[in-house]
This record gives sequence, structure tokens and C-alpha cells, in this order.
Amino acid sequence: MGLLGMALFAAVAGSSPAAAPRVAIIDSGVAETPELHGKLIAEYDMAGADRPAFRPRYDHGTMVATILSRAAAGEVAIVSLRIDDPAGCRPGANPPCQPSAAPIVGAIRKAIALKVDAINISLALADDPAITAAVHDAASAGIVVVLAAGNNGLSHPGNLAMARQGFPNAVLVGALDAAGQPWTGTNRPEPQAQGYLYVWQRGVDVPTTRADGRAVTGTGTSFAAPIETARRIAHRRRTA
Repeated sequence: MGLLGMALFAAVAGSSPAAAPRVAIIDSGVAETPELHGKLIAEYDMAGADRPAFRPRYDHGTMVATILSRAAAGEVAIVSLRIDDPAGCRPGANPPCQPSAAPIVGAIRKAIALKVDAINISLALADDPAITAAVHDAASAGIVVVLAAGNNGLSHPGNLAMARQGFPNAVLVGALDAAGQPWTGTNRPEPQAQGYLYVWQRGVDVPTTRADGRAVTGTGTSFAAPIETARRIAHRRRTA
């Protein structure tokens, strides 16, 4: 991260309790679109490539960040933790792609060190003990961890081990359509869900923008998760 990003983060981190909540987005990187200008305070390339900040290869992270900012009415300071593989995705895979657990673990632990208020993870994570331990440690530090439930249409959610280890500060998010009904592609909670939290937010045709600033809509639990992140940081801010 450059000196400007470090200065911006230090300024926000050292400000009063009324300052905008800090949210780490672990994703493909975030572009500084006109709408996100002033909301992005830092970006760290956790994949080890030291790529230029705020110049992502893929749209996913920018789409997530834009939804978060809108749902938070702009009252958010975003730290982008970029984890996408510099080699890109294999044919047919949906970005962001990262075959190794290490960048994701590093990103979660970076967020802990930065003392963010919340971590948004709109990714399908491997059931890796190091990732699970990192989520546990983040939640134990009082950080809200919001996880997408996954898009396989299953009767149980993805990212379940992480949600259980982070309980009650971790939450899984499923996707609703515009009518408030569960989207057919969402992974649902188990009939007798125990030891984890699961909530629903709109995740079908959610308005957002691409990395180049063009308007687009997103469908999936990835795009439901930042709406829940915004709701939780707003609640925490009201009750602080």
C-alpha cells in the first residue's frame, strides 16, 4: 500500500467514535470509481503481487463495495484486501479465484491487526482449518464477520465451519429475490440450524457498478452479504 493509503487509513483509524465504521472487503480488489471516491481508505494486495492499488482485474470486489456503500448511505470507510490469484481464473471459473488458503488467512489476520469493525467475505471458502481459525480469532476480537452462504441451491449453507467458529459474531447471508422470496440458487440454512447465524437479504438483481463505473446488477449471495454488513455496522454504531 502506498504512503497516501497509509495516511488515509491512519487518519480514519485515529478519528473519533463517530467516524465512519471501517469494513474490510476480502475480494478481488476494489476500483476507486467516482461513487467510491473518499470511501476507499486503503488496499492491500494479499496475493503477494504488489499490484497497483484500486486497479482490479475483475468487477466482483467493486460490485460488492458499491452495494455496501449504498446500503450504508455512504457512512463507511472501506479497506480492500485483495486476494485474487495473479494468474487469473481457470477457464469456466467465476472470479475472484484463489486456490491457496494463505492469502485469505493473511487477509483476515490483516483485518484483525487493522482493528476494523467488520469483515465482508463474499467468497466460497475452502473448509480449511487455518481459515476457520482466522475467522474465530476475528470474531473473538469483536469484529463482525459476514459470509456469503453460497450459490449452489443446497439445503445447507457454504462457509458453515467458519460461521460456527465465529458464532455469534459471524453470520451467513442467503439471497432473496425482489419479492422477498428465497432465490432458487441460494444455499439455505439447515432445518434445525444450531451453533450459527443465518439471515436473508436481497441478492437478486441488486443494482451496483462495475470497476469501470458502468451500472450493472448482481445476483447471488455475494451481493446479499454487503447489505447485511451495512445493517450490522449501522446497528453497532447506534448502540455504541
